[in-house]
Amino acid sequence: MAAAEPKGTSQSAGKVLDVLNVLLGNFAHGLTPTELAKATGLEPSSITRYVATLEEKGFAERIPETGRIRPSVRVAQQAMSILRSLEAAKSRLDELTSRLTIQR
Repeated sequence: MAAAEPKGTSQSAGKVLDVLNVLLGNFAHGLTPTELAKATGLEPSSITRYVATLEEKGFAERIPETGRIRPSVRVAQQAMSILRSLEAAKSRLDELTSRLTIQR
């Protein structure tokens, strides 16, 4: 019997994210569907569906020369956006800290 799914979560979404996490660890060279199946413990037919979802949503792509699958440029763009947001928040916190710090 399969383990109970935590309330409010999607098992399929979790598996898609598992595939994406494995791809992120192999950004430069990508992986074949067989390698993804082995790394995730998922069935090859499931890998095909999950990769298709990632490709459709722009988070994975095929390397034209090899057919291997890797994270898309969109993933890097999202990461850069997050870093910019964190840098802006840090700048604001530094500014507030300096204004609130008692000068001696």
